[in-house]
Amino acid sequence: MTGHLMLVPTPIGNLGDLTQRAAEALSECDLVACEDTRRTGGLLKHLGLEKPLLRFDDHASQSAQEQVLASLAQGRTVAYCSDAGMPGINDPGFELARMAREAGAKVTVLPGPSAVTLAVVASGLPSHAFGFMGYVPSRSEPRRTFLQKLAGREDTTVVFETPHRIHDTLSDLVELLPDREMALGRELTKLHETWYRGVPAEVQAQLGSEHRGEMVLVIAGAAAKRLLSETEAPEWGGTLPDWATRYLEAAREGGLTLREAIKPLSRHLGVSASELYRRVAEG
Repeated sequence: MTGHLMLVPTPIGNLGDLTQRAAEALSECDLVACEDTRRTGGLLKHLGLEKPLLRFDDHASQSAQEQVLASLAQGRTVAYCSDAGMPGINDPGFELARMAREAGAKVTVLPGPSAVTLAVVASGLPSHAFGFMGYVPSRSEPRRTFLQKLAGREDTTVVFETPHRIHDTLSDLVELLPDREMALGRELTKLHETWYRGVPAEVQAQLGSEHRGEMVLVIAGAAAKRLLSETEAPEWGGTLPDWATRYLEAAREGGLTLREAIKPLSRHLGVSASELYRRVAEG
């Protein structure tokens, strides 16, 4: 098989994040497979392109699969786009890529936007090790079971949540993981991108009754919580421990001010935020 499947990342909110290489791939391909033809059609229109579109979502029919394989068998180039972000992450791009590889086609993955990595960095939580767990289950009991399992995860966890379920999830977190640091990102990369940070009760209070926009929730791991809670307050005549320095660097890179980053750190060290701020600011 001489065909070529290209997995093309698309913007998660801001069209300016589409890479030049992604635009060229969409321009040069023979067929565009996608989760939602209306959404991808809008992107193509923005680029001034007209391409055959094939719906290939989580419920892709046998006919859709055969159309892709037939195009690849004829030596054509097929581009696949998810609704937003990196194809294959929580969408049918994984199945499509596996199907193409098994058929002997060339498969290329282009780099580009991803809500998962963006959220980890922007959260200000430890980012040296993290896991993505997809969407939080929609029903109450499976959701609570899912969240209880997060209590034992050592690394930072990223999950997606819908705006109409986020309040139920936060309520469960207040009960199940009351002292776990987390960050909730809403409308990432869009005009009204907003972050809410703190323990579950604090995030819940900051969010209020807001129920609009896609949500990404980043939850600190048990290892980070244990490390923070068991570490003795540093000698102020010296420097902060390495873990605290890494935390502050990640928090600042994620968009937090020093005062915002200091607040949760001071709780774990058992010192006042003002004292910790003064010491850190003095270097």
